[in-house]
Amino acid sequence: MATTSSATKLVLIVEDDDSTAEVIKFFLMDAGFRAQVADDGQRATTMIARQRPDLILLDLHLPDVQGVDLLRNIRAKSFIPMIVVSGTGSQADKVAAFELGADDFIVKPFSMDELIARVRALLRRVYWTPEPQTQLVVRQLELNMPRRQANISNKKLHLTPIEYGILVTLMRNSGTIISHQDLLMAVWGENYGGDYSVLRVNISRLRLKLEENPRFPRYIVTVPGQGYTMPNE
Repeated sequence: MATTSSATKLVLIVEDDDSTAEVIKFFLMDAGFRAQVADDGQRATTMIARQRPDLILLDLHLPDVQGVDLLRNIRAKSFIPMIVVSGTGSQADKVAAFELGADDFIVKPFSMDELIARVRALLRRVYWTPEPQTQLVVRQLELNMPRRQANISNKKLHLTPIEYGILVTLMRNSGTIISHQDLLMAVWGENYGGDYSVLRVNISRLRLKLEENPRFPRYIVTVPGQGYTMPNE
């Protein structure tokens, strides 16, 4: 069950095209969200600090800064959920965005129904905590679900919403193999139509945070041709 309603959520639209921004804002507000617009990177940075939005829609093409640089700067300071909006959907662009910490990627032109669905899905993943489980433990890895906080060997892990979702899924199913498709559906939702690159990039980021040697992982192990597993021992 969702702990908060969409009416309390603020979405910041970082988009320099006025007509596009106003259309997105209209549909977000019609769907029950609060929405504000920043038409360049400097204004977006100021509004993020002052308004503390619950989610950011970030266009990669801005007049005063490269969108990837703004994405990198935002992620260095916070774990606000972010959906990248781009006019190109090349594999390289997607991988670069995910490596920098984007939680989702949508290509123009898109339907407003799809955009609203992705916003809602990402916010559900951020604010929804299943019951009755409150803590998951796999060897030295601990996850406090009410606090959405992970620690390994008493070291605090700083996770994006997507990384958290992957970790929850793997820890809940520790000792078993989870297929790529099942992991995508569990974390991104049943209707997610993305490719496996988003999963591989986020797994790589998680390994950098979890593993002593990411090249020889002990917590997130690849099972060739099948998926991933988190061994119990």
